[in-house]
Amino acid sequence: MFGSFSSKIGAGIVALSTVISGVAFAGSDNTQITLESYDGTLFLVGQLDDVKNGFYLIDVEGLGVLNVDTTKVICNGSACPSPS
Repeated sequence: MFGSFSSKIGAGIVALSTVISGVAFAGSDNTQITLESYDGTLFLVGQLDDVKNGFYLIDVEGLGVLNVDTTKVICNGSACPSPS
């Protein structure tokens, strides 16, 4: 009974620590962005390095630079390119 409950608490702590580390990484840098999947299940917080060939290049702490398809996410933050 408690094994299942403990694993759920552990998963919740991992998710919470990920959110907290993203907030801690947020800083005041004007290249800070958040990429959110359209279904709201994924958030990436990091520094926008560039936008090339339809991909955001975002530097996420602990993961490095990721290429994310611009058509799959919503970009939030002052560094996001203006919609065309």
